[in-house]
Amino acid sequence: MKVQRRKSTLLGLSRSSIVETTRKHLNAGMVDWLLDLEIDLVVGRREGCFLYDVDGGAYLDVVCDGTTFNLGHRHPLLIAKLKESADRWDIGCQFFPSAARVALARELLSSVSPSLNFVHFANSGSEAAEAAIKAARAATGRRKIVSVRGGRHGTMGLAGHLTGAAPPGSSSSAAASDALKVEWNDPGAIEAAVRRKDVAAVMIETIPAALGWPMPASDYHRSVRELCSEAGALLIVDEAQTGLGRTGKIWAIEHWDVVPDILVMAKGAGGGLYPLSYCVMNSSAAAWMTSQPLSMLSSFAGSDLGCVVGCEVLRITKEPEFLVTVDSRARHLSAGLNSLAARFATRIVEVRQLGLAAALKFADPLGGALMMAALFKHHVWAAAAAFDLSVIQIKPPLIIDCAQLDVLLDALHQAILDCWGSVAPVRA
Repeated sequence: MKVQRRKSTLLGLSRSSIVETTRKHLNAGMVDWLLDLEIDLVVGRREGCFLYDVDGGAYLDVVCDGTTFNLGHRHPLLIAKLKESADRWDIGCQFFPSAARVALARELLSSVSPSLNFVHFANSGSEAAEAAIKAARAATGRRKIVSVRGGRHGTMGLAGHLTGAAPPGSSSSAAASDALKVEWNDPGAIEAAVRRKDVAAVMIETIPAALGWPMPASDYHRSVRELCSEAGALLIVDEAQTGLGRTGKIWAIEHWDVVPDILVMAKGAGGGLYPLSYCVMNSSAAAWMTSQPLSMLSSFAGSDLGCVVGCEVLRITKEPEFLVTVDSRARHLSAGLNSLAARFATRIVEVRQLGLAAALKFADPLGGALMMAALFKHHVWAAAAAFDLSVIQIKPPLIIDCAQLDVLLDALHQAILDCWGSVAPVRA
């Protein structure tokens, strides 16, 4: 049923002027793509697990801007910390020691293996991934980077050239010659790539989000770790979408008892309130900090305001009861998703889930995109996997409760009926 919208303004702007100015001066392609799917949300208020349209209507957010809103929208403790710090500080200065950076660094180092003992701050996932690549090259004296085809580590600089979806006009033969792409879940391909011992690093997501959360084989991460160690290549693990409790552990790589040389975190690091990302590295990967201490400074990276928020994010996430609750919600979601898969056996070909990182893969090659449009009509904002449109991703805020999960599960059920019409036979 179409939402009856009331006319209102945001910052003195009407809905129509916001949409039209975005189309004219910002990103017409994005607006038109969403409108083609009949998704016409213009976000006004946002709170907890919900986005509210500027003209009315609440939408359960299970996109969370790629897990940026792990702790929901406008978490009250994070807002309080940001306001408190803004009354005392500004972004700070990169050249001097900072209490806020030290506090966050200590929280970070206490959450990882003792061998990871250096922290580098940045503003975004692209910047943190680029810093990790530069660190690996400096540490090894090599240039080549191995990454997973369909993995995503940003859109800018080295990260965009070597590992992500290359942005328009960014083709570079030099960059291409340094980039080796392999298929997900194929340690044999990684072994072939690092065999010549000219690879600086293997860079992988713990679970590739843009591929639709395909789960790794049980020995995959351990095999990659061993191959890197044997070849003298660094292992860079990107936890931008899987870190900070998303899978039921602070870092998803803990599920496989693997320690990388560099761990990258972005998105949810700033609680959806302040841009923040970081790399946590071992002493070998961080050697550049002594030899070239000015090489990766940034005016805004590791700002005092951002670090205060990031420290509170980490403290909330590290609370034992918080992760216990995530695990409980994950079990509730799993039961519902598997029930749907049994009921719609010919439509859903796979349930993918670890913690609250979940997805449904459909037999229809455009199933994820169709579900994206259908779910919006049931007031759920969900997104198809960027590199596999048969998959609908499910990334709710980690603060979601069981009643809200039931709303999501009911919407999924109704959206499947909207897309394909009938209940399929139950699997034998």
